[in-house]
Amino acid sequence: MAARATDADADWDAAYHWIEQDPAHGYAFAKVEAGWELAARLRDVPPEQLDPAVPVAPISITTVRHNLIPPVTRRLAMGGIAASLIAGIGTLAWRFADKGDHYATGIGERRTVTLADGSLMRLNTDTAVTVDLAHERRSIRLLRGEASFDVAHDQSRPFVVAADEARVRAVGTAFTVRLRPNLTEVTVSEGIVGVRDGDRSERHVAAGNAAAVRRGTVAVTALNHIDIQRRLAWQDGRLSFDGDTLEQAVDEFNRYRTVPIVIGDPALAGVRIGGTFRSDRSGDFARALEQSFGIRAIEGGDGSLLLVPADNG
Repeated sequence: MAARATDADADWDAAYHWIEQDPAHGYAFAKVEAGWELAARLRDVPPEQLDPAVPVAPISITTVRHNLIPPVTRRLAMGGIAASLIAGIGTLAWRFADKGDHYATGIGERRTVTLADGSLMRLNTDTAVTVDLAHERRSIRLLRGEASFDVAHDQSRPFVVAADEARVRAVGTAFTVRLRPNLTEVTVSEGIVGVRDGDRSERHVAAGNAAAVRRGTVAVTALNHIDIQRRLAWQDGRLSFDGDTLEQAVDEFNRYRTVPIVIGDPALAGVRIGGTFRSDRSGDFARALEQSFGIRAIEGGDGSLLLVPADNG
Protein backbone atom coordinates (compact mmCIF):
# COMPACT_ATOMS: atom_id res chain seq x y z
CA MET A 1 0.00 0.00 0.00
CA ALA A 2 2.84 2.38 0.88
CA ALA A 3 4.48 1.76 -2.50
CA ARG A 4 1.23 2.52 -4.31
CA ALA A 5 0.81 5.77 -2.36
CA THR A 6 4.37 6.77 -3.27
CA ASP A 7 3.71 6.08 -6.95
CA ALA A 8 0.54 8.16 -6.84
CA ASP A 9 2.35 11.03 -5.13
CA ALA A 10 5.02 10.94 -7.80
CA ASP A 11 2.40 11.02 -10.53
CA TRP A 12 0.73 14.06 -8.99
CA ASP A 13 4.10 15.81 -8.51
CA ALA A 14 4.75 15.30 -12.22
CA ALA A 15 1.27 16.58 -13.01
CA TYR A 16 1.73 19.76 -10.96
CA HIS A 17 5.10 20.37 -12.60
CA TRP A 18 3.50 19.96 -16.03
CA ILE A 19 0.71 22.40 -15.13
CA GLU A 20 3.23 25.06 -14.07
CA GLN A 21 4.94 24.96 -17.47
CA ASP A 22 2.10 26.61 -19.41
CA PRO A 23 -1.22 28.29 -18.47
CA ALA A 24 -2.91 26.20 -21.14
CA HIS A 25 -1.93 23.10 -19.19
CA GLY A 26 -3.78 24.41 -16.17
CA TYR A 27 -6.86 25.06 -18.27
CA ALA A 28 -6.82 21.54 -19.69
CA PHE A 29 -6.32 20.03 -16.25
CA ALA A 30 -9.23 22.08 -14.85
CA LYS A 31 -11.45 20.65 -17.58
CA VAL A 32 -10.47 17.13 -16.52
CA GLU A 33 -11.13 17.93 -12.87
CA ALA A 34 -14.55 19.31 -13.78
CA GLY A 35 -15.26 16.12 -15.69
CA TRP A 36 -14.35 13.97 -12.69
CA GLU A 37 -16.66 16.00 -10.46
CA LEU A 38 -19.51 15.82 -12.96
CA ALA A 39 -19.01 12.08 -13.43
CA ALA A 40 -19.29 11.65 -9.67
CA ARG A 41 -22.54 13.63 -9.66
CA LEU A 42 -23.96 11.60 -12.53
CA ARG A 43 -23.55 8.43 -10.48
CA ASP A 44 -26.26 9.81 -8.18
CA VAL A 45 -28.70 10.51 -11.03
CA PRO A 46 -31.44 7.86 -11.47
CA PRO A 47 -30.92 5.97 -14.76
CA GLU A 48 -34.38 6.91 -16.02
CA GLN A 49 -33.39 10.61 -16.00
CA LEU A 50 -30.44 10.12 -18.30
CA ASP A 51 -30.89 10.95 -21.99
CA PRO A 52 -30.03 7.81 -23.99
CA ALA A 53 -29.28 9.96 -27.02
CA VAL A 54 -26.26 11.47 -25.26
CA PRO A 55 -23.35 8.99 -25.17
CA VAL A 56 -21.06 9.25 -22.18
CA ALA A 57 -17.91 7.20 -22.42
CA PRO A 58 -16.54 5.77 -19.14
CA ILE A 59 -13.54 7.69 -17.82
CA SER A 60 -10.87 5.96 -15.81
CA ILE A 61 -9.26 8.36 -13.35
CA THR A 62 -6.31 6.04 -13.02
CA THR A 63 -5.80 6.15 -16.78
CA VAL A 64 -6.14 9.93 -16.83
CA ARG A 65 -3.55 10.37 -14.11
CA HIS A 66 -1.22 7.94 -15.82
CA ASN A 67 -1.53 9.89 -19.06
CA LEU A 68 0.02 12.91 -17.39
CA ILE A 69 3.39 11.18 -17.89
CA PRO A 70 5.78 10.64 -19.64
CA PRO A 71 6.55 14.27 -20.55
CA VAL A 72 6.57 13.61 -24.30
CA THR A 73 2.89 12.66 -24.29
CA ARG A 74 1.53 14.95 -21.56
CA ARG A 75 0.43 17.79 -23.86
CA LEU A 76 -1.40 15.51 -26.28
CA ALA A 77 -2.91 13.38 -23.54
CA MET A 78 -4.33 16.28 -21.56
CA GLY A 79 -5.54 18.11 -24.67
CA GLY A 80 -7.27 14.98 -25.91
CA ILE A 81 -8.84 14.24 -22.53
CA ALA A 82 -10.14 17.80 -22.18
CA ALA A 83 -11.59 17.75 -25.70
CA SER A 84 -13.23 14.39 -25.06
CA LEU A 85 -14.81 15.63 -21.86
CA ILE A 86 -16.18 18.74 -23.53
CA ALA A 87 -17.63 16.78 -26.46
CA GLY A 88 -18.82 13.75 -24.51
CA ILE A 89 -20.43 15.46 -21.54
CA GLY A 90 -21.89 18.43 -23.50
CA THR A 91 -25.63 18.31 -22.99
CA LEU A 92 -25.34 16.44 -19.68
CA ALA A 93 -23.25 19.24 -18.24
CA TRP A 94 -26.04 21.71 -18.89
CA ARG A 95 -28.61 19.28 -17.63
CA PHE A 96 -27.06 18.36 -14.30
CA ALA A 97 -24.33 20.89 -13.48
CA ASP A 98 -26.92 23.63 -13.01
CA LYS A 99 -30.09 23.74 -10.92
CA GLY A 100 -32.30 24.30 -13.97
CA ASP A 101 -35.23 22.17 -15.06
CA HIS A 102 -34.97 20.16 -18.25
CA TYR A 103 -37.66 19.94 -20.95
CA ALA A 104 -37.52 17.99 -24.20
CA THR A 105 -39.60 16.72 -27.10
CA GLY A 106 -39.14 13.70 -29.32
CA ILE A 107 -39.18 13.65 -33.11
CA GLY A 108 -42.60 14.78 -34.32
CA GLU A 109 -43.66 15.93 -30.83
CA ARG A 110 -44.61 19.45 -29.74
CA ARG A 111 -44.99 20.64 -26.17
CA THR A 112 -46.26 23.77 -24.41
CA VAL A 113 -44.95 24.63 -20.94
CA THR A 114 -46.12 27.40 -18.62
CA LEU A 115 -43.10 28.48 -16.59
CA ALA A 116 -43.25 29.49 -12.94
CA ASP A 117 -43.00 33.20 -13.82
CA GLY A 118 -46.04 32.97 -16.11
CA SER A 119 -44.06 32.90 -19.35
CA LEU A 120 -45.24 30.47 -22.03
CA MET A 121 -42.67 28.24 -23.75
CA ARG A 122 -43.48 26.14 -26.82
CA LEU A 123 -41.09 23.42 -27.95
CA ASN A 124 -41.00 22.19 -31.52
CA THR A 125 -39.98 18.71 -32.69
CA ASP A 126 -36.75 17.18 -31.32
CA THR A 127 -36.02 20.11 -28.98
CA ALA A 128 -34.30 20.27 -25.58
CA VAL A 129 -33.94 23.19 -23.16
CA THR A 130 -32.90 23.90 -19.59
CA VAL A 131 -34.71 26.55 -17.55
CA ASP A 132 -33.33 28.38 -14.51
CA LEU A 133 -35.62 31.08 -13.08
CA ALA A 134 -33.38 32.79 -10.54
CA HIS A 135 -34.23 35.87 -8.46
CA GLU A 136 -32.17 38.25 -10.58
CA ARG A 137 -32.34 36.60 -13.99
CA ARG A 138 -34.42 34.13 -16.00
CA SER A 139 -32.09 31.92 -18.01
CA ILE A 140 -32.99 29.47 -20.77
CA ARG A 141 -30.49 27.30 -22.63
CA LEU A 142 -31.65 25.92 -26.00
CA LEU A 143 -29.64 22.73 -26.43
CA ARG A 144 -31.16 21.69 -29.74
CA GLY A 145 -34.18 22.33 -31.92
CA GLU A 146 -36.59 25.28 -31.84
CA ALA A 147 -38.61 27.03 -29.15
CA SER A 148 -40.87 30.07 -28.92
CA PHE A 149 -41.36 32.24 -25.85
CA ASP A 150 -44.20 34.53 -24.74
CA VAL A 151 -42.36 36.31 -21.95
CA ALA A 152 -44.13 37.53 -18.81
CA HIS A 153 -43.15 41.12 -18.10
CA ASP A 154 -40.70 41.50 -15.21
CA GLN A 155 -38.44 44.54 -15.46
CA SER A 156 -36.24 43.35 -12.59
CA ARG A 157 -35.48 39.96 -14.17
CA PRO A 158 -34.35 39.91 -17.80
CA PHE A 159 -35.34 36.80 -19.74
CA VAL A 160 -32.27 35.48 -21.57
CA VAL A 161 -32.20 32.60 -24.05
CA ALA A 162 -28.78 31.15 -24.90
CA ALA A 163 -28.35 29.11 -28.08
CA ASP A 164 -24.81 28.16 -29.05
CA GLU A 165 -22.91 31.47 -28.70
CA ALA A 166 -25.99 33.63 -29.31
CA ARG A 167 -27.81 35.42 -26.48
CA VAL A 168 -31.35 36.77 -26.82
CA ARG A 169 -32.49 39.13 -24.04
CA ALA A 170 -36.08 40.23 -23.42
CA VAL A 171 -38.25 41.62 -20.63
CA GLY A 172 -41.77 41.19 -21.97
CA THR A 173 -42.12 40.11 -25.59
CA ALA A 174 -42.66 37.14 -27.94
CA PHE A 175 -39.99 35.54 -30.08
CA THR A 176 -38.73 32.24 -31.48
CA VAL A 177 -35.20 30.81 -31.45
CA ARG A 178 -34.08 28.01 -33.74
CA LEU A 179 -30.71 26.26 -33.72
CA ARG A 180 -29.74 25.44 -37.29
CA PRO A 181 -26.56 23.52 -38.21
CA ASN A 182 -24.57 26.66 -39.06
CA LEU A 183 -26.39 29.52 -37.36
CA THR A 184 -28.96 30.57 -34.78
CA GLU A 185 -32.18 32.08 -36.10
CA VAL A 186 -34.30 34.52 -34.07
CA THR A 187 -37.79 35.65 -35.14
CA VAL A 188 -39.49 38.44 -33.17
CA SER A 189 -43.30 38.61 -33.32
CA GLU A 190 -43.92 41.08 -30.45
CA GLY A 191 -41.87 43.74 -28.69
CA ILE A 192 -38.09 44.12 -28.94
CA VAL A 193 -35.27 41.77 -28.01
CA GLY A 194 -31.53 42.32 -27.68
CA VAL A 195 -29.40 39.87 -29.68
CA ARG A 196 -25.65 39.40 -29.43
CA ASP A 197 -23.12 36.76 -30.32
CA GLY A 198 -20.48 35.94 -27.73
CA ASP A 199 -19.00 39.03 -26.11
CA ARG A 200 -19.88 41.39 -28.95
CA SER A 201 -22.25 44.34 -28.60
CA GLU A 202 -25.98 43.78 -28.43
CA ARG A 203 -28.24 44.61 -31.35
CA HIS A 204 -31.95 45.41 -30.92
CA VAL A 205 -34.39 43.44 -33.07
CA ALA A 206 -38.00 44.65 -33.17
CA ALA A 207 -41.22 42.81 -33.96
CA GLY A 208 -41.54 41.94 -37.64
CA ASN A 209 -37.82 41.25 -37.98
CA ALA A 210 -35.57 38.21 -37.86
CA ALA A 211 -31.90 37.87 -36.93
CA ALA A 212 -29.40 35.34 -38.22
CA VAL A 213 -26.54 34.92 -35.72
CA ARG A 214 -23.26 33.31 -36.71
CA ARG A 215 -19.62 33.76 -35.71
CA GLY A 216 -19.92 37.19 -34.21
CA THR A 217 -22.32 38.55 -36.83
CA VAL A 218 -25.95 39.50 -36.21
CA ALA A 219 -27.75 40.07 -39.52
CA VAL A 220 -31.26 41.56 -39.22
CA THR A 221 -33.91 41.09 -41.93
CA ALA A 222 -37.39 42.63 -42.12
CA LEU A 223 -40.29 40.18 -42.51
CA ASN A 224 -43.84 40.83 -43.66
CA HIS A 225 -46.86 39.46 -41.83
CA ILE A 226 -47.10 36.39 -44.08
CA ASP A 227 -43.41 35.56 -43.51
CA ILE A 228 -43.93 35.75 -39.75
CA GLN A 229 -46.97 33.45 -39.94
CA ARG A 230 -45.06 30.94 -42.03
CA ARG A 231 -42.23 30.85 -39.49
CA LEU A 232 -44.70 30.33 -36.65
CA ALA A 233 -46.92 27.78 -38.46
CA TRP A 234 -45.23 24.90 -36.62
CA GLN A 235 -46.99 26.01 -33.42
CA ASP A 236 -50.24 24.84 -35.02
CA GLY A 237 -48.66 21.64 -36.34
CA ARG A 238 -48.26 22.96 -39.89
CA LEU A 239 -45.48 23.65 -42.37
CA SER A 240 -45.95 26.47 -44.86
CA PHE A 241 -43.95 26.93 -48.07
CA ASP A 242 -43.96 29.78 -50.57
CA GLY A 243 -41.36 29.45 -53.31
CA ASP A 244 -39.14 27.18 -51.21
CA THR A 245 -37.07 24.58 -53.02
CA LEU A 246 -38.05 20.94 -52.80
CA GLU A 247 -34.81 20.32 -50.93
CA GLN A 248 -35.74 22.92 -48.29
CA ALA A 249 -39.26 21.50 -47.92
CA VAL A 250 -37.96 17.95 -47.56
CA ASP A 251 -35.47 19.07 -44.90
CA GLU A 252 -38.34 20.64 -42.94
CA PHE A 253 -40.52 17.53 -43.15
CA ASN A 254 -37.63 15.31 -42.11
CA ARG A 255 -37.43 17.16 -38.79
CA TYR A 256 -40.76 15.50 -37.93
CA ARG A 257 -40.03 12.02 -39.31
CA THR A 258 -38.10 9.11 -37.80
CA VAL A 259 -37.38 7.84 -41.33
CA PRO A 260 -36.48 10.30 -44.07
CA ILE A 261 -37.89 11.60 -47.31
CA VAL A 262 -35.05 11.27 -49.83
CA ILE A 263 -34.68 13.14 -53.13
CA GLY A 264 -33.63 10.44 -55.55
CA ASP A 265 -32.75 12.74 -58.48
CA PRO A 266 -30.61 15.87 -57.87
CA ALA A 267 -32.46 17.61 -60.70
CA LEU A 268 -35.54 17.77 -58.46
CA ALA A 269 -33.83 19.52 -55.54
CA GLY A 270 -34.33 23.03 -56.95
CA VAL A 271 -38.01 22.67 -57.88
CA ARG A 272 -39.96 25.56 -56.30
CA ILE A 273 -43.08 24.63 -54.36
CA GLY A 274 -45.76 26.27 -52.22
CA GLY A 275 -48.57 25.25 -49.92
CA THR A 276 -49.41 24.49 -46.31
CA PHE A 277 -49.33 20.95 -44.92
CA ARG A 278 -49.70 19.24 -41.59
CA SER A 279 -46.27 18.38 -40.24
CA ASP A 280 -47.45 14.89 -39.22
CA ARG A 281 -48.92 14.07 -42.64
CA SER A 282 -46.03 14.04 -45.08
CA GLY A 283 -48.06 11.62 -47.20
CA ASP A 284 -50.29 14.56 -48.17
CA PHE A 285 -47.17 16.43 -49.22
CA ALA A 286 -46.03 13.48 -51.35
CA ARG A 287 -49.44 13.25 -53.07
CA ALA A 288 -49.37 16.97 -53.84
CA LEU A 289 -45.97 16.51 -55.48
CA GLU A 290 -47.33 13.69 -57.60
CA GLN A 291 -50.41 15.66 -58.69
CA SER A 292 -48.83 19.05 -59.35
CA PHE A 293 -45.15 18.52 -60.09
CA GLY A 294 -44.84 15.16 -61.80
CA ILE A 295 -42.82 13.73 -58.94
CA ARG A 296 -43.33 10.14 -57.88
CA ALA A 297 -43.02 9.10 -54.21
CA ILE A 298 -41.92 5.49 -53.68
CA GLU A 299 -42.39 4.14 -50.16
CA GLY A 300 -39.58 2.00 -48.79
CA GLY A 301 -39.97 -0.99 -46.53
CA ASP A 302 -38.94 1.13 -43.54
CA GLY A 303 -41.54 3.84 -44.27
CA SER A 304 -39.09 6.19 -45.99
CA LEU A 305 -40.13 8.03 -49.18
CA LEU A 306 -37.97 8.20 -52.30
CA LEU A 307 -38.81 11.10 -54.64
CA VAL A 308 -38.06 10.55 -58.34
CA PRO A 309 -39.39 11.98 -61.63
CA ALA A 310 -42.72 10.37 -62.52
CA ASP A 311 -41.42 9.27 -65.94
CA ASN A 312 -38.82 7.03 -64.25
CA GLY A 313 -41.42 4.26 -64.20
